Amino acid sequence: MHHSRNASDISDLNETISEPESVISFNEDVYLVMQNAISTATYVEQARQIIEQLATNQNRWITTPPSVHDADASRILDAMLRNAHGTGGESSERYTACAICACQKIHEQVNLARTWFMYLLWPFTAGASDLASGQFTSTIDDMYGSLAGTERSSKFRTDVNRRDGYKCVVSGIWDGAHRPAGVEQGWVTLQATHILKRAVGVFTMDRTHTAAATWNIIRHYSGLSEETIQNMERLVDDPSNGMMLEWNTHDNFDKLKVYLEQTERENEYMVKEVGGRPWMHPRELLGKTITFRNHDAPTEDLPLPNPHLIALHAGISQILYMSGASEIFAQILDKYDGAAGGNVGSLKCNGDPVHQLSSMMSVLSICASLIV
Repeated sequence: MHHSRNASDISDLNETISEPESVISFNEDVYLVMQNAISTATYVEQARQIIEQLATNQNRWITTPPSVHDADASRILDAMLRNAHGTGGESSERYTACAICACQKIHEQVNLARTWFMYLLWPFTAGASDLASGQFTSTIDDMYGSLAGTERSSKFRTDVNRRDGYKCVVSGIWDGAHRPAGVEQGWVTLQATHILKRAVGVFTMDRTHTAAATWNIIRHYSGLSEETIQNMERLVDDPSNGMMLEWNTHDNFDKLKVYLEQTERENEYMVKEVGGRPWMHPRELLGKTITFRNHDAPTEDLPLPNPHLIALHAGISQILYMSGASEIFAQILDKYDGAAGGNVGSLKCNGDPVHQLSSMMSVLSICASLIV
């Protein structure tokens, strides 16, 4: 939905995007507030009241190019708060509530929602889209430098496949090259699926780089340890960040439409999907309980999927849907692809998905102004 574009009362996504260092400084201030004696429940209640009031304010919209739906800041804040505990536990919930409570003015609340929209939700979407190929992935690969991309991908697939017993962890179908002789069950070529995409897995301590701001938010919002985050450049291609899936499930998991929800048992998960339409096929796999174990033991001690990475993937999947951000990002990608003549994957961003989104938005706004 589009609304009046009065620059005096509505924040523009491109013009007021926070700089990475200011995002980090804000989170540092929020972290200090989190140390006081006020209960998390109190902050959560106050945050909910703020969101309810914002939801009725006409200035809550984050504007986008004319051909794209505007983003509702209240929905973004609400989705972040609702999914915080499931993503990172009580600490995540406290961080999210304190961050919202720190923004007493409408423009501050909209700016917080915009920050999460740009620095957290978009990088996950960029990693799942066609933008994760071509120039974008090449630039990110260059930032790793330890192994050639093909070697890294090959080892990742080999290790994850061995650990998962050469089967899709959801459907149980065999990887074709490893189906035992005499087994009549159908087979496919399985996909070694990253839980956290390489586009998100670029970690840097450089406070002027948007990746530093993204990971600063992730550190507060997820249950990931500081050690895991600082080693993400290496761990992104570790078996703890992967699982074997058949193509349809892999595609929907990649696109944050299908996710895994942990049960009360260790390494046990239930297959879930976001709303909108049926994503999981065949349908009987929806709600299925799966358990990860190392099928290659005791030959090799291959790590099981990191539950914090799975929880982060699940949380972002639900936030994207609940906030409406997934639809907005899809529109931006579609409109930009049309404006670029079907070459959306060729957009260069120097490994910086936030600047990439800003560039696409600028192009769409310019195209709209030329049409008018």
